[in-house]
Amino acid sequence: MANQLSALFAVSLTLAFGGGLAQARDAADAASRLPEKPPSATSTGQRFTPNTMMDPITPEARRKVLENSLARSARSLRELINLMTYKVEAQPGLSWDEVITSMKLRANKINLKFIGAHLVHKEIEAITGKPTPRVEIYHFCDALLARELLDYSLEFAILLPCRIAVVEDAQQKIWLTMLDWDVSWTDAAPNRNKLPDSLYQAASRLRKGLEEIIQAGANGAL
Repeated sequence: MANQLSALFAVSLTLAFGGGLAQARDAADAASRLPEKPPSATSTGQRFTPNTMMDPITPEARRKVLENSLARSARSLRELINLMTYKVEAQPGLSWDEVITSMKLRANKINLKFIGAHLVHKEIEAITGKPTPRVEIYHFCDALLARELLDYSLEFAILLPCRIAVVEDAQQKIWLTMLDWDVSWTDAAPNRNKLPDSLYQAASRLRKGLEEIIQAGANGAL
């Protein structure tokens, strides 16, 4: 789902490439200093225990990183979120139901499990009693890949399951959109501790599958 957590995580990731994430030996140190440069990686990569949480970053340290990076960026927050978004407008003439049906059929075809939907506009209308543009969030999951990602970074749970949002804009156009977590972007990161090759390739295939679902929905392909 292109929800607040995903969007904020995406912006943080983008900004981190400019300024580096705050690293801390302990909580007090994390709140008071940032590394002058990204840590160098060893030839074998950093070792860690799978399925473990990293030490928390304090709100003060996180804010310091983001403020420092935003100060060097000419882009607005809205532009940064747009930068991290993959989106396609549905073909004119397609109904909402045709878009959703095509998405689900394609997900089934490529073995990406549909696990639920959040009809956001329905909830808003129930609370306010007023009509609102349609917003529906569709959840998909590759459980085995999710397990691999969590073993690499348990914090990745904030982005699970994979989400595709179908939204209606001010001109009643239908858009399909998702967080564009293209792992190839990490190739330019200064820290060379990368995803393992097998996980990198699996994540790339998943991203391609989500794009295929969006394209199918946007074109009404069966």
